[in-house]
Amino acid sequence: MPHTNARLSAARAAIAAAYLDTLPDALLGDIQLRDDQRRIVARAQRALASHGGCLIGEDVGRGKTFVALALAQRWRAPLVVVPAALRHTWASAMGRAHVSCAVVSHEALSRGAIPAGVFDGMIVDESHHFRTTSTRRYDALCALSAHVPLVLLSATPLQNRTRDLAAQLALFIGEVAFSMNSEQLARFVIRGDAVPIALMPNVTRPEWITLEADNGHVLRALLNLAPPARPLDGGDAGALRTIGLVRAWASSRAALQAMVRARRRMATAIEQGLDAGRTPTRREARAWHGMDDVVQLGFATLLMTTAPLPHTLDDLRSAMEAERRSLALLAQALASGPDPDVARVRALRRLRLEYPACSIIAFSEYASTVNTLFNALRADVGVGVLTARESRIASGRITRNEMLARFAPVAQRVAVPPAHERVTLLLATDLLSEGVNLQDASIVVHLDLPWNPARLAQRVGRVRRPGGAAEVRTFLLAPPADAATLLDADARLRRKLVHAEQAIGVGFHVLPVLAGSTPDIIEPRADSLVSATTDGELVAVLARWKRGLPERSVRQAEHREGCALVVSAVESPTAGWLAALDDGRLLASLDGAPPDTLASVLGVARLANGCGRHASQHETDDAIAAVQRWLAAEEFQSVCGVNVGARGPLRRAVFVRLNTIAQALPRYQRAELLPIVATLRVACRGHLSLGIERALARHANQHEVGAQTWLTIAKQLSGRASGHALHESLTPPNIVALVVVGAI
Repeated sequence: MPHTNARLSAARAAIAAAYLDTLPDALLGDIQLRDDQRRIVARAQRALASHGGCLIGEDVGRGKTFVALALAQRWRAPLVVVPAALRHTWASAMGRAHVSCAVVSHEALSRGAIPAGVFDGMIVDESHHFRTTSTRRYDALCALSAHVPLVLLSATPLQNRTRDLAAQLALFIGEVAFSMNSEQLARFVIRGDAVPIALMPNVTRPEWITLEADNGHVLRALLNLAPPARPLDGGDAGALRTIGLVRAWASSRAALQAMVRARRRMATAIEQGLDAGRTPTRREARAWHGMDDVVQLGFATLLMTTAPLPHTLDDLRSAMEAERRSLALLAQALASGPDPDVARVRALRRLRLEYPACSIIAFSEYASTVNTLFNALRADVGVGVLTARESRIASGRITRNEMLARFAPVAQRVAVPPAHERVTLLLATDLLSEGVNLQDASIVVHLDLPWNPARLAQRVGRVRRPGGAAEVRTFLLAPPADAATLLDADARLRRKLVHAEQAIGVGFHVLPVLAGSTPDIIEPRADSLVSATTDGELVAVLARWKRGLPERSVRQAEHREGCALVVSAVESPTAGWLAALDDGRLLASLDGAPPDTLASVLGVARLANGCGRHASQHETDDAIAAVQRWLAAEEFQSVCGVNVGARGPLRRAVFVRLNTIAQALPRYQRAELLPIVATLRVACRGHLSLGIERALARHANQHEVGAQTWLTIAKQLSGRASGHALHESLTPPNIVALVVVGAI
């Protein structure tokens, strides 16, 4: 028995050392990384080695920036891609972390400004801005990241649909991402432990602030609007435009009036063109401008070059007349009912009176909404407005940085201003919902419900950060609608939230419970990369195991098949096993379930705290075989792709070109070129970034390029994959320790 217990202690200590000793250093420049951040860094490093990239989907305020910089310090020439508004934030973080990176903005990529230089690693902050594959910025990032490890950062990677997440992950795993379901995509998303409550503020369940419902005339007038006058190539976007008007009305009367003015200006431009015998295209219509209600008569027609077909003139004129009548009815409905903006102002004032010691930030999608509310509240003490165009307080304009210093001095690391200069109610557009620390505030007000519910979490995340108030309260101004309309909007947002949470895990609540609705109850996911063990319980168990035996005893192990392997067993009513791999991962199976790296690990670790016993040859062999089968399946996925057989058009084009070349090669070239063809076929079955796939397909379609030239280019383009995937397949992880649990 003493020998059995000693062997058990050695096995447990080896498991603990394999996991805990792979964590990176806690000190990053002047920053002390938390243990949960260090575990994310370790998992991200393994993901970079296996797949060439990862997406860190931590909630806002959990330190993703410093996790990314801990990864970047291993690179010689890292590049960071950030929104322009976050350049200063990243510069400050790099200074504190003592990590130097080149920086390019999202906006610069959109303009086609590609940074010069050779980079060996990339970080993309707010990566959800790269969810549309047809944009110039996406193309630029795709090319930049083709051959380098890629770290994506986003608290809300899934905005509306699974394809949003797939588009981001495709940057490093290729177009196969678009054929994966949410469970498969989740393998590439990393979420970490819950930060202790002492560091992160608690977010209360959001509360509705109901407004007086209007008489329904405005909503009916909106829904009865005639199809909008549209450019020649505009398509039928009537339903979407009507939805946009309804959402603006739910934000403020001012927002609706601004959109109606824009619609009238478009109609006037088209009407002027018809009088001149022309019709604008979408591009021409966007180039035509009016200032508020001032219509620049005569100038619109100068921008139009296309004549409408004769048989369409009467239809266009009828559409213009119908739109004019319906817009007049909408204006009449707006004038006849109560102004909901007055009720919104009263609601904000009541909130300030109820929480006089709290700083409040109120978000809206519409600049017209926050400007209107500011004009009504500017005489109140401590009110400011911040939009993309301006930053104002009652006395006039100030800079954006000065506004942030007055509203959140602690978060901005500046001296607290005098009381008469403080801004305690900041009305802001979603410009501030990303990348800015505002933890001086403790109340978030949503002035409207965004189309994308992820925006709600981004807004709250600006305030819910370490070092902020102990509790963050959130409120939503309800649309001035009846209960049925409100319930419908609420249900639509909840459906999107359920989809996102099932794919990437659960954050804090962003929607309140409405009377008559069912609250959203989502079970957390348990994928291998999605979330780590909660509350640090596993780490605590492993730390006790590691302390329980001197280091030299840990190295005493039996040798099995040439590998150092410590094996032991524990008496337990439930059968299972826990294995440690030499790459730092723990793998476990409980009660006959398939092996995994998360769900069963903590359960088996708890059972492994029992008394030691002799491990039979049969149960040891079964556990080792299960680990080896799991590793073989993982290796097969790594080489052949996660979704075996799912080849998109890009890879199909490459394979067709390879087959054509192989069949047409003259005999004197076969000895030289057929090995290259074979190598490329192997590489193209493994993980390739979308940038490499696009480049390969582009060359594959250039049939005027000779076979030998094309093969040389293709081999260079796929060099990362062909070398990496084959290397990985030749060096699988080894088992370093195994504890079996169950009855004798």
